[in-house]
Amino acid sequence: MAVTSSEDLLRGGMDRIVELMAIAAQTVLKFGKPHIKISAIGPAEHVDIAGYCEGLAEISPLFYRDAKNFLHIAERDGRSLLIGAKRKSVYNFDCGACGFRTCKELNKAEVVESIINGPCCHFVVYDVHMAANAAASVAWYNGLHCRVFQTVGAAAPACGFIDDVDFCIGVTVSYEPKDP
Repeated sequence: MAVTSSEDLLRGGMDRIVELMAIAAQTVLKFGKPHIKISAIGPAEHVDIAGYCEGLAEISPLFYRDAKNFLHIAERDGRSLLIGAKRKSVYNFDCGACGFRTCKELNKAEVVESIINGPCCHFVVYDVHMAANAAASVAWYNGLHCRVFQTVGAAAPACGFIDDVDFCIGVTVSYEPKDP
């Protein structure tokens, strides 16, 4: 075996764990039909996300605070797994949790474009969050520091890092001694 540097070992291990996180997110129990989208980003994309978040500073102090976090994550070679979905119901449960009487009414409703597009089917939102929790648990069990960010998820589609989703969650990981 060739000698491998500590940096190469850490970076390669983290990349493999991010792949395992994607498998966990895809295979976790959901409410039915598989409809989530998954992608991963690295340091260069975190810099872009930081810029996007800084641009939203006047709208949301949370985005301003997290812009600094994402620059720090980029400097520390962090990764994020992005998990998103479309807002419409694929279940037809007619539960009313979205604010509409039926799924058909929700699906016909006009999209309200904002930082996060809505209105959204609550069961689809639950699916994305269950996938994010599964991914985070894989990261934790494998020794990576991990944090689930709504702000990474909100910025990623706007920056073009995950396509064809209305909302998204980001699970950010690092092998640094401190959580992201």
